Amino acid sequence: MRFRLSNYRRVIQAFFFILFFVLLGIAAQQITLWFPAQLFLASDPLVALTSVIVGLPLLSILLYSVITFVVSLLFGRVFCGYACPTGTLLDILSPLAKILNINQKVFRKLKVVPLIMLSIVIIFSVFKISVFMVFDPIVLLTRTSAVMVFPAINLVLSKMAEGLYGSLSLARSIDAISMQLNGILMFKGPRVFDSSMWIIMLFLSVVSLNVLGRRFWCRYLCPLGGLLGLIGRVSLFRKTTDAATCSGCMKCSKTCEMDAIAGKGLITDTSYCVACMKCRKICPNDAVAWGLKPELNTEIPSRRTAVTAMGGAIAAAYLIPFKAKGNVSPTLLRPPSVTHEDEFLDKCIRCGECLKTCPTNVLQPSLLQHGLEAFWTPHMDFSAGFCDWSCDACGKVCPTGAIKELKLKEKQKFVIGKAEIDRTRCYPWVAGHGCQICANLCPTPKNSIMLKDTGKYDPSGMMIVLPYMVKENCIGCGICQANCPVHGDKGINVFRTEVKNPYQGRFNPHAGMMGFPQNDTQTTGNR
Repeated sequence: MRFRLSNYRRVIQAFFFILFFVLLGIAAQQITLWFPAQLFLASDPLVALTSVIVGLPLLSILLYSVITFVVSLLFGRVFCGYACPTGTLLDILSPLAKILNINQKVFRKLKVVPLIMLSIVIIFSVFKISVFMVFDPIVLLTRTSAVMVFPAINLVLSKMAEGLYGSLSLARSIDAISMQLNGILMFKGPRVFDSSMWIIMLFLSVVSLNVLGRRFWCRYLCPLGGLLGLIGRVSLFRKTTDAATCSGCMKCSKTCEMDAIAGKGLITDTSYCVACMKCRKICPNDAVAWGLKPELNTEIPSRRTAVTAMGGAIAAAYLIPFKAKGNVSPTLLRPPSVTHEDEFLDKCIRCGECLKTCPTNVLQPSLLQHGLEAFWTPHMDFSAGFCDWSCDACGKVCPTGAIKELKLKEKQKFVIGKAEIDRTRCYPWVAGHGCQICANLCPTPKNSIMLKDTGKYDPSGMMIVLPYMVKENCIGCGICQANCPVHGDKGINVFRTEVKNPYQGRFNPHAGMMGFPQNDTQTTGNR
């Protein structure tokens, strides 16, 4: 029996699909592999292309995209047909197309849309705006996995462990398994992301398009597909049809999941062919082959179409109301190593790798609170968690260098922001309660929060001590704000380092009391 690639395609797809999620699971762990754990993002030519366009050096990790580029030059869109996990997922859900059973001829005028999407991504990258990378299929599935798949797995495994933990014979085994999965599939608390609903809605919208036709997203919207399709037009190896043997039955056209075959089976649009070889398998006359022989191709998009796509993208770049860069909210706190907001926005592709990796859930995707240009970029939300003193994972998994990799000792010295005590909210200052949580949790070697004894006790018998900041020691990890027991607005909050004390000049019943300065800069006292 002759070797038929179509017989093994599902096995290859399953391998890459499983590999995608396995690598996501171990990306946060300091495990040395001979290839990057972010292999799929690193192999994405669109990620590499936009990184170069915005003026960033092509990181060594992104050189894997050259492999995808070369393979596409040789064989066309085989990445889409065999390795892309989003494409595989849409293949799995292809039965949805039978619900409406629409004749695909009505959609053929949409074949230019991927080029338009690609033009938008590229033109916006020229203007140093990376927000439209949210539509890249690898970025899309990585981000969705971070906010939906892994939180769901964490919830299920945690509930199973709780249910089985009652058995003493299993308790030790469960502890051992939990330790191994900690930070990979299991976390200390539930994983909750503020804008996860919108991320999931985008993903479900892409999936639900399969109702209109098989791989509808891949054919008519995917920007990465548009890029690989352009490369596929000049691919060396491609589908060939023997005109003398072909009977014109059109079975190949009917079975083609990308609607790439026309002209009674003799014309193939190589910018859409994903080399699935279903056509070869179904051909009753064995007229379809795969080789160097060139085949008739559909004509390339007209110059008017190309100009329209690029003109529309340029117009959108000027008209969409992006907030002026440099106008940064005082509460916007980025992950460690981020020093320039503009540079961070240029580099970040909104993939969600850092969100998934963060063990405390402090990294959250922005919605529109920090402007459209910051859409779905990671920021620190101390109502969700804090930056763990012993963690440096986010910089290790970022594929574009938006979050630079820091050694742990470097990260522990990096100043994210500065904490400020609001003496109109802090319990000891306002209500005379004996609270010392912030000072007790502060991880910096040199105390960032000092305590001043008052010689008084609260009703519970705890000594009342008044906290104040030693700001030169504070790195803004937010553990104090995250654990502050004050409901609503916290008694201590972290702000960007260039922001002056926002509580300066506010009413303070204890201003100047016992020698405390209003701006919290005193550096003596007891912890």
